Amino acid sequence: MKAFRNGTVDRTIHSLFACVLFLTVLFLWNRSYDRSCLALAFPGVICLAIFGGLVEYRLERRRFALDYHLDPLSSLYRRLRRTWLSVPTSLAASLPLAAFLVVFAARSRSTDWLFLCAAAVAAPVLYAALSTWPGRHLRRDARSPYGRRRPAVADVLVTRMTGTLLLAAVAVVYLYVSYYLIPVPGEHIFPGSLERTLDAFSAGAGSACPIVEDTLRLAAQLEGLSWYFVTTAATSPWLHADVRFLVWAGFFLNAALAFGGFIRGLEGSILLACRVIGQNRADG
Repeated sequence: MKAFRNGTVDRTIHSLFACVLFLTVLFLWNRSYDRSCLALAFPGVICLAIFGGLVEYRLERRRFALDYHLDPLSSLYRRLRRTWLSVPTSLAASLPLAAFLVVFAARSRSTDWLFLCAAAVAAPVLYAALSTWPGRHLRRDARSPYGRRRPAVADVLVTRMTGTLLLAAVAVVYLYVSYYLIPVPGEHIFPGSLERTLDAFSAGAGSACPIVEDTLRLAAQLEGLSWYFVTTAATSPWLHADVRFLVWAGFFLNAALAFGGFIRGLEGSILLACRVIGQNRADG
């Protein structure tokens, strides 16, 4: 029990460092995206962290299915245990999440960073709590049929549970704060002109890198379009209440995907810390 607690403390400290490092990379992107295309290195690191969390969970889930249903001596088992399917599907899922996250971070407000900082600190704490229960009842086996060392089964499952609970909490609180407390950017909204509204929202979306500027300008115009419909068209009598709800749902979808990418990045950071701890113990 004492060894288990010491291991939990080590994983918590390392995972806290990894999550803060991931948040730092996101902050550096926020401070450098408007300077040159060299800043695109930060989204690359962010995408790798998201990809790491997704691929570890997919590999563990497929490993369970193969070990449960197939004979380890069969040729089908040997073919399916390879990473040829999990890796590209995880990469395909991580790319849009990273894109929404980096655009969100580039155009974020100070209140948005409060949520990001709180999530980065809460993730290791919640991970430590879930590692105590139910994590202590899960296998700590780190054997892998893929020819490399991986985080323990308990680490993968507890990390996904941590991310799921944290994402639900952050999404609910952010929805409440955005809906009730954050004021409408009225200085950028022109009820009589959609074009002026879009121009006002996209005025500050600039960068020395053309691809970054075009992406941010498009995101700003979509945000302006959402605000225009929510504050202007949504009050018109011709817009049904159900359509009004869909407009608000679409308005918050961008933030939900951005926070989803952030939480998956935190999961990847925690699993990276678990991998480093496991390798150090194996080498020692």
